[in-house]
Amino acid sequence: MLAKLIRYDMKSLNRFLPVMHFFVLLSALLIRLFITGRIQPSLSGSQLDFLLIITFILCFTVIVALSTGTYLLAGIRFYKNIFTDEGYLTKTLPVTNGTHLLSKTIAGSIWAVINMFCMYLCAYIVIWTPYIKSLALSHKEDILTEFGFVGKYADIPFSAALAVLLLFSCFGAVSSIIMIYASVAVGQLFKSHRILGAVVSYFVISTLLSVLMLVAMMLFGHETRLLITAPSAESDFSFIAYMVEIMKITTGLILVSSTALYIMTYYIINKKINLL
Repeated sequence: MLAKLIRYDMKSLNRFLPVMHFFVLLSALLIRLFITGRIQPSLSGSQLDFLLIITFILCFTVIVALSTGTYLLAGIRFYKNIFTDEGYLTKTLPVTNGTHLLSKTIAGSIWAVINMFCMYLCAYIVIWTPYIKSLALSHKEDILTEFGFVGKYADIPFSAALAVLLLFSCFGAVSSIIMIYASVAVGQLFKSHRILGAVVSYFVISTLLSVLMLVAMMLFGHETRLLITAPSAESDFSFIAYMVEIMKITTGLILVSSTALYIMTYYIINKKINLL
């Protein structure tokens, strides 16, 4: 039954998200064709600056719009299927509330991961032009050194670092879906203005997690403390070491917070749901 529910939830999301992702990828191709593809060494400084600024603005806008749209549609689908009149039909199915929540979490997570890969693909299409590629490859050693791939990190292949980044991003995508569903569920505890309650809940939860992340970095992140308390010691700061510590701390926080939020969402759906 879980597989059927996942297919149903995926089908409902598939009505909008593939089209949206197609147009976002098309936008990235157009940015590459008309803007970044024209970046050449013959350009003057002002022309190059202009193209870089336009590229950054457009790429940032496209990625933010894609991410926001994906998570917003997943949250709307969750809200309508569980907490509106549609919830009465959902309740008639011979399936537990936990199975409904798991199905929607899996379906939403699948699209969140697809969205994440699509954002990276958009960035790759826009940025990795032949000129930029040749320039980066010709200065590969200098770039790796600047990013901190020296010492104990010198033997780490860049492809392995990229794979770890993608895996970390997948964890973050799943965590975002769980947080959105938790925010929607908490919003339904309000007697009125439940959608507004869900929005407020999202900002409260995200702010709380950001504060906890900052506290954890200050307590356990040596590179973070070095960056904040001793900015003059730039020669001792390693970007890759800093990112490794950030990922370790963030992964632990993601696992703990996502588990807590998922349990809270299940409790609300199972015990506190009110369709009136």
